[in-house]
Amino acid sequence: MNRLSHFLRAKTQYNLHSPFAYRLYTEVLFSRCPGRGRSAADVVWRLEEYYGLPHSGNPTLHTPDGVFLVVADTSSTEWDAVVASPDWQVTLDLYRCGVAVSSPRLRKQHFLLR
Repeated sequence: MNRLSHFLRAKTQYNLHSPFAYRLYTEVLFSRCPGRGRSAADVVWRLEEYYGLPHSGNPTLHTPDGVFLVVADTSSTEWDAVVASPDWQVTLDLYRCGVAVSSPRLRKQHFLLR
């Protein structure tokens, strides 16, 4: 998917109907942190900061809210397999990278976000 079609189909925080995804989007992924962008490494850094984890740069993070997996390329077959897998309940496609969450308290949902 090219950038324009992703932008036209993607939602913002105002269209998120999941309280978990809304909180993740507004408080973690797109909070105003100077010097941080939206790459996979930056998303991992933001998650580590939010949950008080040591900065390891590991794309798999174990938190109180569940297991997070950050995939660097959402156009890859790896990302397609993660989205299709029943092991990952919430998947967020951020165009530059993807975030998958595994938690038994969540139901299967996929979001395209700006």
